[in-house]
Formats: sequence, C-alpha cells, structure tokens
Amino acid sequence: MKLAIAIFLIAVSAFADDSPLVKASKTNSRPKKSTKKVITNADVKKSSGTVTTLPPAATSTAPVPAPKGSIAEQDKLLHDRAAAQKRTDSAQAKVNDLDKELDRLEQAYYAENDPNYRDKTIAERFEQTKKQLESARKDLAEAREALEKLKKLSS
Repeated sequence: MKLAIAIFLIAVSAFADDSPLVKASKTNSRPKKSTKKVITNADVKKSSGTVTTLPPAATSTAPVPAPKGSIAEQDKLLHDRAAAQKRTDSAQAKVNDLDKELDRLEQAYYAENDPNYRDKTIAERFEQTKKQLESARKDLAEAREALEKLKKLSS
C-alpha cells in the first residue's frame, strides 16, 4: 500500500505543471549582457579628442579665524569647561540616583502593611527625598547653563 502511494506521488509530481512563479523564474534566469563599455588604453590611443585638465573646484578658502586670547586664557577656558562638564555629569548622576530612590520609597510605601510605619517613616523619607530631588534638579539646571555659557565663549 505504501509503495503504491509513493509511486502515485512520484508520478503526479512528474506530470505537474510549474507554477507561474517558477515559469517566470526560468525565463528570466538567462544572464543579461552588460551595456557598459570598459575603456582600455587602446581605446584612449585610438580616440581623436584632446586631453583637458580642469582647475580644482572652487571651494571656500576662507582662513580659519585664529583663536582669541592668549594660550593661558585658552587653557583656563579649557579647564573651566572640563570642570563645568564634570559638575554637570555629577549633578545628573545625583538626580538619577534620587529619582530611583524616590521610586523605591514609593514602592515601599505601597508594599508596607503596617500603616504606622508607612505613614510615619516612609512618608517622611519620601518627602525629604522629594525636596532633595528638587534641589538637585535646580543644581543640574544651573550647571547646564554654566556649561553652555563656557561652550559659547570657546566657539
């Protein structure tokens, strides 16, 4: 029985027509000839044209302005910018840490079953952390403003 089914399936697949997709694939599988011409040295020698050289493209050749101030002033500005960047980064880290702490305290508030502990201890810490976060955000804004001013001075 199995042998008859196998023979039937082989016979059916041999007589089956290809799908339109397979037919299209077979007709388009022939390689197309390239329409591009490769120029060789022999072609150049046979040509009757003349060789011309073009001037370089007109680009803006405006001189780069010299930095203002002495080297000591530039060095001080560089160090001030680095310090301002460091201050901004540390202020951002502090804001991020306080934000995470505030989220943790909020979760602890809702997870706590003891209403006295929740309302006294956790709520007080939450309010304190909230004030610290507000202060840290204000410091971060000031640090960013100072950094922007120094960046404008150096450019």
